[in-house]
Amino acid sequence: MAGEIFVEIQKVGNALRVAAIDGATAEEVVFQVPARTPRADIDMLARAKLAWKLKRAAANEKRPGKGPGRRGIEV
Repeated sequence: MAGEIFVEIQKVGNALRVAAIDGATAEEVVFQVPARTPRADIDMLARAKLAWKLKRAAANEKRPGKGPGRRGIEV
């Protein structure tokens, strides 16, 4: 994944909330990191998380925990 990504960073207490959007597909990931995390590390993590999400979407995988035999109520 070598495309453009858009990163939004908001400070929330002692953490940073990071939202990253892939420019080509508009897929989004949201995660939190400690407030002192360097920007280069945030960008690297955002790219890795977006690559993982795009790979999962390409393989048409579903979220874990769904399907028969699972506890809880599905709505």
